[in-house]
Amino acid sequence: MTFLNSKLREYGADASLLFISIIWGSTFIITKQAIENVPVFSFLTLRFTVASFLLLIICLPRIRQITFRTILDGTILGSFLFLTYAFQTIGLKYTQASVTAFITGCYVVLVPVLSLIILKKRPRPYAVTGVLLAFAGLVLITLNGSILLSRGEFLVLINAVFASFQIVFIDFYSRRNDIFLLTTVQILVVLIFSILASVLFEKNSFSYVYSNQLVFAVFVTSILATVVAFLIQTGLQKYTTPTKAAIIYSMEPVSSAFFSYFIGAELLTLRQYTGAMIIIFAVLFVETASYYNSMREIK
Repeated sequence: MTFLNSKLREYGADASLLFISIIWGSTFIITKQAIENVPVFSFLTLRFTVASFLLLIICLPRIRQITFRTILDGTILGSFLFLTYAFQTIGLKYTQASVTAFITGCYVVLVPVLSLIILKKRPRPYAVTGVLLAFAGLVLITLNGSILLSRGEFLVLINAVFASFQIVFIDFYSRRNDIFLLTTVQILVVLIFSILASVLFEKNSFSYVYSNQLVFAVFVTSILATVVAFLIQTGLQKYTTPTKAAIIYSMEPVSSAFFSYFIGAELLTLRQYTGAMIIIFAVLFVETASYYNSMREIK
């Protein structure tokens, strides 16, 4: 019964991670449209100001329980997360939202390697197969007859490296901290770095006009893609493996392609849609293989 409960909890976590992957995928085109008229770090400041305010309200009853370890762990996670969003959002200015999402998804290959090196967690054979399938899908979607990356694509590739570290370290830190406090510290660190970057690198950082598009973008990215998504990630990713989580997160670019088409009229080629289908198959394959592997262990 304990084993069954454990597997149900794992699949529930997987479904939740899939849900936030879809949310994150929707934000690429929304963010790309918003930063056309707003500096990158100013937009990040707006996003994480709202998110930090909401998280502080949620965590108010727990604030006295915060420890130095939570602050340190949250600072490390927040640093990785800031670098992830900084390179991703800047890259969005120079490339399509859908392509940005797919290159970001390259962490599906990096996470198993880092998980093995840092956490000493060896991925199962079916997970490795899923990783290779997901990466093949990403290659079909991303490469357009050349292995050379544009400036924007290169920046987004750097963001994928930092995203990999964030995914791996959250697996470890979420097990020894209160998820609400850890998430709050993480987001506050991103906010602090965003403010500093805006002041240092942007002229007239906060002198822009608030449009309905900007308000909508801040609402979606701060509440759904930050507060809700990171509470779910911090609280539930520990019930699955980092490698499996990375494969599920690879649905983020598929979601991005869908929203980029309907919101931004960004079209993909047949080859790219084939890659998207392979990624979906990779996720289904890993979940199915995980289920049958669990049944075999019970027997």
